[in-house]
Amino acid sequence: MKYFWYTLFTLPLLVGCGEKKQSFSSEKDIQVNVQLDSMFSKKVVLELLSTSKTKTIQLDTVEANNKGEAQFLINQSKTSFYSIYLPEEKEGNGGVMFMAEPGDRIKITGNARSLYATSKIEGTPEIARLDSLITFLKASKYYTDSLSYVFEKAKSKQLHHALLKEFQVLYAQAKKKEESIVLRYIKKHPGQFSNLVALSSLDQKRYKSIYQLVDSAIIINYNGNEDVMNFHNKIESLYANSIGQPAYNFTLMDVNNNSVSLSDFKGKYVLLDFWATWCRPCIAEIPNLKRIKSDFGGDQFEVISVCIDRGNPSTINSWKRINEKFQTNWIQLFDANGEGTSKQYKIEHYPTLMIIDPNGNILDEGDHIRGEVAHQLVKKLVGNE
Repeated sequence: MKYFWYTLFTLPLLVGCGEKKQSFSSEKDIQVNVQLDSMFSKKVVLELLSTSKTKTIQLDTVEANNKGEAQFLINQSKTSFYSIYLPEEKEGNGGVMFMAEPGDRIKITGNARSLYATSKIEGTPEIARLDSLITFLKASKYYTDSLSYVFEKAKSKQLHHALLKEFQVLYAQAKKKEESIVLRYIKKHPGQFSNLVALSSLDQKRYKSIYQLVDSAIIINYNGNEDVMNFHNKIESLYANSIGQPAYNFTLMDVNNNSVSLSDFKGKYVLLDFWATWCRPCIAEIPNLKRIKSDFGGDQFEVISVCIDRGNPSTINSWKRINEKFQTNWIQLFDANGEGTSKQYKIEHYPTLMIIDPNGNILDEGDHIRGEVAHQLVKKLVGNE
């Protein structure tokens, strides 16, 4: 599961500097001072981030001096998100995200051997608040990923079954705490630019009112900002095609290379599960989906899992191996690169689960459709067990 889905876009670039510090060309230039407390890596890379595009662009690379210092001068007229990373850093996650407005003075400190885990960002109050939030979210993600990893590595069916309920409780508690802190962050200052990052931790359908609150407040403060306008347009599009709307009809191939369409199941309730082979929470959800299928599958109900992943032979083989390992007893489909479903259903993260009613309309969708909650929702709809 990717941590943040922020990618890069082309804007007027910046002026970078290495050991010799340069004077500002304007008071509106952004100054970013980097202080590394080890010299494991001498190169520091700066990126400009976006909430919309899929391609990345590297803005500048500078060499840290013998004291571990590096400096960037950014000639930018808009509030934006940025990231720095060290090309030689062995830490898998790498990048450190921050926001900056024209004229900001920012200091980033950390250990070059593990900048992602040790970074500290100083600047305006909003910059500091965002850094604290990101630090918490990184720790929360590490915890939930660890839970998923332990559950995934359980070898026997008996151990899987024994761990399932405990895993679901611990995972739900962690997500509830995460959501509580993020909601408090957003509600305190709904019009702040940093909420574009904070919202990435909240389910778009479950927290529709929060997304709309931020949308209405932030567009006043940052009207014309490309990121904000992209966010605004995305929210309008998202809520124009959600719960109550017809589900997009797709046709994909199953594990036996048979063609399967969503419309084949009209007249039934369908639990639609979008997942990926690399997503540990997705793997951890498989035993629960198997239980739901066993308890409720029949004339009134079906489970359909759609794996959205790279369409190469290695990934397809991984998909098949996972299904064999868990002996999945429901429909398994593969959508190479998400071309058949991802854009149509606006899939932002995995797993994404939704319930389709017998008329083919989206009945419910959101992060709450997991574990025991999903089981109880289906039980209410189908009415038997």
